[in-house]
Amino acid sequence: MTIADIYTESKNNFLFSDSTNFSSLRNDILTNFDLSPKIRKNNESLKHLDPHVLDFSYKYLKSTNNISYLDNHKEIIDIKVIDGKVSAVQNMNKKNFDLDINNIDNSNLLIEKNFLDFQEYFNNDYILNLNSLMLNSGYEINIGRNQEVNIFISHSISDKELTIFQKNMITCLNDSKVNIIEEFQEDKKSNNNIVNYIDLASGSEVTHLIFQNNKEKSNLQSTSYTNCKTNSKYKQLVLNISKSSSRNHHYSNLIGDNASASLDGIFFGSNNQCIDNKTQINHSSPNCVSSQRYKGILTDQAKASYLSKTFVEKIAQKTEAYQLSKGILLSDNSYFHSKPELRIFADDVKCSHGSTIGPIDKDLLFYLRSRGLNRKESTSLLIKSFFHDIISDVNDENFIEKFHFYSDLWLNENNI
Repeated sequence: MTIADIYTESKNNFLFSDSTNFSSLRNDILTNFDLSPKIRKNNESLKHLDPHVLDFSYKYLKSTNNISYLDNHKEIIDIKVIDGKVSAVQNMNKKNFDLDINNIDNSNLLIEKNFLDFQEYFNNDYILNLNSLMLNSGYEINIGRNQEVNIFISHSISDKELTIFQKNMITCLNDSKVNIIEEFQEDKKSNNNIVNYIDLASGSEVTHLIFQNNKEKSNLQSTSYTNCKTNSKYKQLVLNISKSSSRNHHYSNLIGDNASASLDGIFFGSNNQCIDNKTQINHSSPNCVSSQRYKGILTDQAKASYLSKTFVEKIAQKTEAYQLSKGILLSDNSYFHSKPELRIFADDVKCSHGSTIGPIDKDLLFYLRSRGLNRKESTSLLIKSFFHDIISDVNDENFIEKFHFYSDLWLNENNI
């Protein structure tokens, strides 16, 4: 079935199916949805994507928007998301937190407007257009002023062959500090296309740690777009150790003075995986700071890409922006494509980028082996040191322990 056939057959399942504006957007997407070889070769949202991601049969189970609430008297708010909808929330005592969580339905006109406004940033992104075309789920989290909140979000899919298209809206008001850990550990054959829109008000800080450990054929496409206002700070780290093909495209827009954004990633690839990474930070105000760092380990026939972009507008004087991409290839047939890009229209800036790809340094390996370590121990130690500068910036001990546990497991499974 074609994309148009799937849409026509299933459109009554979609969010905002009765909306005139959303219907207009969907008609435009269908009209311009061209998957010809030339488009696939040149479009950034498709050229490094596993083509099998687009071979799906739409299947979705309708579920209730009701959310159950439990209180276990713990400090972290635990949110369970099933098939793109919040099913349960633990430890969100209204006396302790100014925070609202809701599943999105057709009556939420403000959310609909926000989704349509954000769509303007992604007109050429086919994966996000698919998300808008077949949007069937999503939630909103609204965090009040001067809050200190720890949130854990776990995603799961209830049945095999499901295709989830969700948009989520996370709003953090002035001077709040929020830590979000988002986890994907799916073992069913499925496809999850998720988009997070995050809005940071003045003085707010969000640390967003994303752990991806999906099994083979549990494909994931994760997109985020963050607006950072005056004196706000956004820090994201994606740890991708999935066995399935995946896409991580993440964007930040610095729209207030003294805002900062950091988009970091660590990924592992083996077998025939395709790992598609992209980050972009837009500097639209003065005195802002940004960092983009992605590092990966590839073996077998795994293929990965990392496109990083920094855009500095003329008004954004005193910008500091940094990009870094590094990849270690452990086999002759693995492949890593890295493309850093700077577009600078201001004249008082500090911007830099670097990219290195290759095998493990033989001199370092020889040095460690000369000190009594065997080849496997030496390789493992060098790989752990390779990621150290990124993982050392994380203050959450449980997340660091999880990284070490699963990275060791990946090394053992791949006989490294």
